[in-house]
Formats: sequence, structure tokens, C-alpha cells
Amino acid sequence: MRSVADFDLTAMARIRNAALDRFPRDGFKGTTVRAVAEDAGVSPGLIVHHFGTKEGLRSSCDEYVIDQIRTVKEDAITSGKLDDPATMAGGFSVAPQLMRYLGWSLAAGSPAAAALFDDLVEESIRLSKLAEEHGAMEPSSDLRARCAVQLALQLGALLMHEHLSRALGEDLLSTEGIMRVSRATLELFSGAMFAPGQAEAMRHALDVAIENTRKGTTNG
Repeated sequence: MRSVADFDLTAMARIRNAALDRFPRDGFKGTTVRAVAEDAGVSPGLIVHHFGTKEGLRSSCDEYVIDQIRTVKEDAITSGKLDDPATMAGGFSVAPQLMRYLGWSLAAGSPAAAALFDDLVEESIRLSKLAEEHGAMEPSSDLRARCAVQLALQLGALLMHEHLSRALGEDLLSTEGIMRVSRATLELFSGAMFAPGQAEAMRHALDVAIENTRKGTTNG
């Protein structure tokens, strides 16, 4: 028989999953505790017991999304399975719900959305350092900038969901759409878009331009 604690954890997971689906669909104001309770098959009082308020429930969803991203990426890095098909498939299977929630949360433009993005940047920096230690990522001269820009590019696709889906001819937030965008993103970030040596030449030119600009500013 399951213990009371086991039941509570299962109930909390059902509530959280229901909220992850409800918030993007109905918005924060439009989502009611009663509606989430009905979706989760629990009483509204149980939601209040576990999460306190609707804002508390949203915060829990934010934390869960970040934790899932952390767990999947950290496991792939430390186990050396970044290029393992099974690992990728596992990520794709849970990605649609998480990505849909992320897109909604960031588009909300609220203090909670700002805090979520800031937390994602810090987590990206930590994971990038871990990847460097395991030889899976090249060091950066400005890691914070690289992580922040990478996140903005990746998450920006979620905010452009409707237009990008139309351009691709399939839903960006479907499993197939996420796999297709992931392949294109890897191509961009790996430098595969440029001819051999071109990316390095452009990087050198940018370094020179930055240095010349700084000297001009200093001299001025």
C-alpha cells in the first residue's frame, strides 16, 4: 500500500502538471484554482494546502521547469551522453509541455517572468562551466554574454511560435517541430553554417573591431 506521503507527492505532481497545461492556455488571471483542481482530480483545498496561493503554484511550476532542464542537461553532460539518441529522445518527449509553459511565462512580461529568465541565465552559466570541465564545450571569453544571448535566441523562438510554426509548416511545440528546430539550432551554434575557416576569420575581425572601438573611445 502507498503511504500518505507517496499519495501527497503524486497529488502534487498531478496539480503541477495540470497547472503547466492550464497557465499557457488560459493565462494567469484566467486560470482558477478550481479549474486546476478539476484537471488534477483533487480538491481546491489540497492546492491551497500544498502551494498556498495561485502565485505559489506558478512559482512551483517555474522551479520545476528549471529543475527539469538542469537534470536533463546535467545528466547528459556528466554521463558523456550529449550525443546519445536515447538521451535526446527522452528530452524531446517532455519538451513540448515545458517549452509551451516557458514561452507563455516569458511572454507575460511580469516580475515572475523576469526572475525566471534570470534564473535560467545563471543555470546556463553553471551548466556551461560543467560542460567545459567535461570537454563538451569550448571556453568563452565572455561566458555570461554567450549564455544570455544563446538563451534569448532559443527562447525567442518560443515567443515567435506562431510565425515560426507557419514558416516550418508544422507546430514548433510538437515533438517533430522541436526536433527540427533543435537540428537547425545545433547547426547555427556549432558553426556548421559557415565554410571552413570563415567563422574564425569573422571572430578575429570582430575582436579587432572591438579593440579599435575601445581605443577610439579611450582616446576620445
